[in-house]
Amino acid sequence: MNLDYYEIDLDNGSYNLNKLAHLPEIIDIHTHIFPKNIAARAVDSIGSFYSLKMTGIGTSEALIEAADRARVAKSVVFSTATVKSQVDAINNFLAEQQNLNHEKFIAFGTLHPQQSAIEINETLASLKALHLKGIKLHPDFQQTAADSDFVLELAAQAGSEFPLMIHAGDWRYDFSGPARIARLAALRPDSRIIAAHFGGWSQWQDAAHLLENQYNVMVDTSSSLAFMPPAEATELIYKFGCHRVMFGSDFPMWQPYEEKVRLCSLELKPSELEKIFYYNAAAVLANSLRSSST
Repeated sequence: MNLDYYEIDLDNGSYNLNKLAHLPEIIDIHTHIFPKNIAARAVDSIGSFYSLKMTGIGTSEALIEAADRARVAKSVVFSTATVKSQVDAINNFLAEQQNLNHEKFIAFGTLHPQQSAIEINETLASLKALHLKGIKLHPDFQQTAADSDFVLELAAQAGSEFPLMIHAGDWRYDFSGPARIARLAALRPDSRIIAAHFGGWSQWQDAAHLLENQYNVMVDTSSSLAFMPPAEATELIYKFGCHRVMFGSDFPMWQPYEEKVRLCSLELKPSELEKIFYYNAAAVLANSLRSSST
């Protein structure tokens, strides 16, 4: 499958950014950070997995600089455990970064499919103690289906307390396709699922068809706008409904400013963009935003 890449003229985006003149602030729902000593390796690994040239270095400092350029007020940060032994270290790192950068970061923790039901319960208790605000899974990296017994057990225990950000879609694999996300959503209606990449990276039309009526599923715009013409992106947003779409940059794969311009260049009303850039994410993260302001 060949995915065309659609260039955008960043220098001519300022007019479109005027659509955001009355926006309270911007929330980027989808970013990755790594400890400095492994950031370069982690970013190279992601780039190799997707055969993409990465645009950032994956540290907290680099994300803050990129977010400031895009006038992003809050970035939701996370990472994925590819082996079980990484879970605690990743979650402790994310909690530390959230504490250090509480005005900029909201952190989601991670779990691993080799964890038992008891271990899931223990990790969820740890996420609460660490004040982490959600959960991030990547079925393709973690080699487990999005509707596996592990994810179903995790979703059952997490309920509506933790938003579940889950990588969705990849034509090369059968771990995270839209059909599996739809089954997860149907079997766990109390879950608050965020299906990344418009619900199915490289499988966007299938995602729109299968997830259109799964109302416990939100989607984000990350790693998608560069791979489709503007008319298709606009069509997808209207299929899901502007109230179910959130802005995500997928830093360091993409830069927040670049993705912001891409989104503002679509034929969307200012009121629709305001939902996507802020209000939808603010509703999902309401408790987190309240706690960070006190």
